[in-house]
Amino acid sequence: MSTTASPSTRSLRIAAPPSALLSAAAPAPAVPLRGSPAAHQQWQQGVTLLRQGRHAQAAVKFERATQLSPSVPLYWLNLASVQHRLRRADAAMASARRSFALDASSETACHLLAELLRLNNRDSEALQVLGALDPATPRGARHWLLSGAAQMALQQWQSAAVAFLQVLTEKPADIESYMQLGFALANLRRYGEAAECFRTVSILEPTHFGGAIYAAHYAAWACDWVQGGDDLGRLSQALQLQTEHTENAAFSPFCMLSMNDDAAMHRRVAEIEGRRIAASAGQAVHRSWPQAGAALAAGKIRLGFVSADFRVHATSMLLVQTLERLPRDRFEVFLYSHGNDDRSPLRQRVINSADHFVDCLEMNADEEAARIHDDGITILVDLSGYTASTRLSVFARRPAPLQVLWLAYPSTLGGDFVDYVVGDPILTPLAHAADFREQIAQLPLCYEPTDEAREHPEPLSRAECGLPEDRFVYTCFNQSYKITEEVFSRWCRILQRVPGSVLWLLVPQAEIQQALHARAAERGIDAARVIFAPFVSPEQHLARLPQADLFLDTFPYGAHTTCSDALWMGLPVLTQVGRSFSARVAASLLNAVGLPEMAVDSEAAYEERAVALATEPGELERLRDHLWDNRRDLALFDNTRFTGEIAALFERMVGRWQQGLAPAPLAAQA
Repeated sequence: MSTTASPSTRSLRIAAPPSALLSAAAPAPAVPLRGSPAAHQQWQQGVTLLRQGRHAQAAVKFERATQLSPSVPLYWLNLASVQHRLRRADAAMASARRSFALDASSETACHLLAELLRLNNRDSEALQVLGALDPATPRGARHWLLSGAAQMALQQWQSAAVAFLQVLTEKPADIESYMQLGFALANLRRYGEAAECFRTVSILEPTHFGGAIYAAHYAAWACDWVQGGDDLGRLSQALQLQTEHTENAAFSPFCMLSMNDDAAMHRRVAEIEGRRIAASAGQAVHRSWPQAGAALAAGKIRLGFVSADFRVHATSMLLVQTLERLPRDRFEVFLYSHGNDDRSPLRQRVINSADHFVDCLEMNADEEAARIHDDGITILVDLSGYTASTRLSVFARRPAPLQVLWLAYPSTLGGDFVDYVVGDPILTPLAHAADFREQIAQLPLCYEPTDEAREHPEPLSRAECGLPEDRFVYTCFNQSYKITEEVFSRWCRILQRVPGSVLWLLVPQAEIQQALHARAAERGIDAARVIFAPFVSPEQHLARLPQADLFLDTFPYGAHTTCSDALWMGLPVLTQVGRSFSARVAASLLNAVGLPEMAVDSEAAYEERAVALATEPGELERLRDHLWDNRRDLALFDNTRFTGEIAALFERMVGRWQQGLAPAPLAAQA
């Protein structure tokens, strides 16, 4: 799903969480500074047990040492470390805090406590702890790496970048620091510089898949196509070097979706990250779900949704009315939120739409999975996929008997921890089953909900939008990373064939505007014919859409929510259908508004139709009238129909589970 209303919604959703790239601080040196002989003996026995991997027994010994000599910081430090390994998060933080309180000059205690806090999403506290280290204690590279990671989580991009640069002054070839600096620069929208950081990683370590994929992705954000061939070459090399035993840092397969429509490759890349997530979670925490069975016996399907985007965001804009309308005689709705509260009316509406709203922002994966399991959830729905703030690690712990991917991520997750992907006959044909690790579950018409209650504002004027009054206006409001060199060349050929026409793009960054103007000039197009739009509020965005004549979709990653917005406001969309999920969404939406002919199957057909619609105004007028006059009756915007269909699909999933049957493809039913 893409969005155009705000640069902070989908555009920066692909950075891997810094905590995934940092390991917990190592235990302190194995020599106590002081303590009673009995305490020292207990501590030594704990160290021996720890080296043998007998963590529970070691914890008992370390705890006894702290009881006998509670003023020895080393004993508390070792206890915190082993408690962390035993997944006793609160106890580990308390012990680490006690150790640091006893010795504020200990860099080891400081760093262990900070990392434990970070692993529990308490980054503000972690930053305070790092700042409390005795000023006389030298700050090494790890200190700045932890500081930068905490600042990243708090969205303090500039100070985070400074911290990572500090690491690189001490360790010029440090891979983690280059990665995190790249993420910081990307969040500052300095995409070209971010790409250079990731290129450095890829050159230093050719097997580093994250470095290779992010270099190509952020170069695409910058519309920097000069090094595209080299970037894709290093990415291909890194992919060839991957094996099932290759260890990878966290990365987002999302980046791959805009590079081609090779769905088999998308699955292969997703499987790399899926294996890492499954391995990091260990064995499934939950293997039985008695609470879910009890809830079903009482006549309700407990339906849980996991997301960081219960706020002003495309996911909530699309989903909220369906949440409100799910029949409460058959479903009980739980929302598990791990995103920030933007205090918006939309967030409050989302909260009100649920029977239970659970704030999981400061829960770790174990705690959130335990809460979901204890709530007796029957179907757990992921609304993030491989995007920022994802909690797929929760799904890897199997807190619910049925786990489903829907709406927010247009591909497979590549793991064995999700059972179904929700699609439709156009978006996810059953013939494409090999492209997914999940089983395909089809809705009858379209996988995407809409909100009939949303605004249909009065259109702005062309003057208010900065557009010429008497020109044919092509537009694309997809983010810049979707604008490939091939797509832009296609658009320029269309402009050449339609004299006087202009292209209106959502590219607010001056550097990217300059790059696209230069690329247009190289293709014989006057820069004045490429016009740029700013990010605005969702309401203003809808109001400006009717001033365009035709929306030209990108390929291979096409418009999703952006397409729905355009159709809602009466703006026809032209798309090319590809193999991958992300290249088929607009086709599904166009079919749901009765305009399947606007989804073509080739580049040549796309160009010809774009030119014909500008030069044969009668056909374009027919399309616009169809959308505008019938918008309240079009199937895509019938939320009552949609909610009934998704409810029935969820019930089919549950029915198989109740019969003891494994997940299987669920073809669309009328």
